[in-house]
Amino acid sequence: MTGDPYFSRLLDALTAPEAGYVRASTPAAAGSGPDFAVGEARYPMPAEVRERLAEQARGMDRFWYSDPRGEAGLRAIYLRDLVGGEADPDTVLVTAGGKEAAALAVRFALHQQGGGPVLIPTPGWEPYRFWVEAAGAEVRSYDPSAMAADPSRLRALIDECDPRPRVLVLNYPHNPTGTSLSQAVMDELIAVATVYGVSVVSDEVYRSFGPAPVSAARALAFDPQRHLVVDSISKWCAAAGLRVGFVHAERRVVDALTAVRAASASCTSVLTQAFAANLLTDSAATTWLVQLRRQVAADRTDTAVALGEAGIDVVSHGGLYLWCKTPDPAALPARDGTAVAGARVSGGAGFGAPEHFRVCPARAALDPVAAAAAVVETLGTW
Repeated sequence: MTGDPYFSRLLDALTAPEAGYVRASTPAAAGSGPDFAVGEARYPMPAEVRERLAEQARGMDRFWYSDPRGEAGLRAIYLRDLVGGEADPDTVLVTAGGKEAAALAVRFALHQQGGGPVLIPTPGWEPYRFWVEAAGAEVRSYDPSAMAADPSRLRALIDECDPRPRVLVLNYPHNPTGTSLSQAVMDELIAVATVYGVSVVSDEVYRSFGPAPVSAARALAFDPQRHLVVDSISKWCAAAGLRVGFVHAERRVVDALTAVRAASASCTSVLTQAFAANLLTDSAATTWLVQLRRQVAADRTDTAVALGEAGIDVVSHGGLYLWCKTPDPAALPARDGTAVAGARVSGGAGFGAPEHFRVCPARAALDPVAAAAAVVETLGTW
């Protein structure tokens, strides 16, 4: 294995002392207080939704291999939501979650361009950097919030880089800052990438939690030969354990990705694909998901207010996240002696911003004031 440069570089990055991603991805220890580190919406499904899923499972009489691309019905359902109207389901690959989808898309974009620098958001999800550097490509960072505020920055950034970037990774709504953008801004970013011949990987796993539905696939200049959209049921339907993700691109690109994936994974579970299709179409499930997204927004906003009142600088929030400035522990409010369980939050080092931290307050029965107190308790020990 030491002879495989990709594997060796990736393993070295994952085990480096400064790497935050692996540690942040492990389950919280029992009794460690509320866990706001894992970036998933954690709300129980209503009984009616669970019963519909159970009925579906009881009615399935075969669990054979799926189409390597994924079930055609699920791919069509996903495309209708993504782009509206009818589209070719063979332009979608179903994967085992959004993480696999993103990894395949980034590796393919690098293959397609023959390598070259890659623009990735910083702060941002650490695996982007892991995959790019393990492939032997150069990482070029950009500020995702500044780019959303002024998309002309992309043109300037490409012009000033030598050699020019060949791949752009987008992630909106953004992890960890929560930054969103409008469809008009997305259109401009895709248009600039098209003019410069830059491949795009648009990671849209938080799309349903944005203020409006925005996708690279809806941009006028979207070129499915060089632009790939990544998505996931994990965030969309608060169902991370289903491990159902999507890659949308031109049919020949999906053919290539399917062939590569099929060399190591026969298909995505037919049961989880059936559940995913049900969650996207069943009336009880879709009603619940609308309510869930409203609850996520309310919990996020209320927790941001509570943290602010507790002396924490909330830089931004959106999607599932609060992005906060890490204070000097000495500047935190004096404790009144009341015992408060700390909270498990994600330090900013794993996102390339060690002076910040991320909180995911998308939790059932959340008490924003208690959550803020738990966060403050944790910060006092850093």
